[in-house]
Amino acid sequence: MTIRAVKFVSCECGHGRAYQDEHTAAKALGRAQAKRDRVGERKGHRRGLYRENRYYQCEHGLFHLTALSRSEYLGAAA
Repeated sequence: MTIRAVKFVSCECGHGRAYQDEHTAAKALGRAQAKRDRVGERKGHRRGLYRENRYYQCEHGLFHLTALSRSEYLGAAA
């Protein structure tokens, strides 16, 4: 079985992994969610499990994954 990693870069904004375009970010989001779901299934529950639920574009034009909702993110950014 070959696991294909999603290519990411470091971003100047300091939020860690960044993806060049929406397609790549969406692919990374799907893989991250699947991984979290597998961990939750193994544990038997998903309480306290960090789970990314969307991606956003930063001021540098790159895309990042986040577990915050849009309203939580906009509140934190203000």
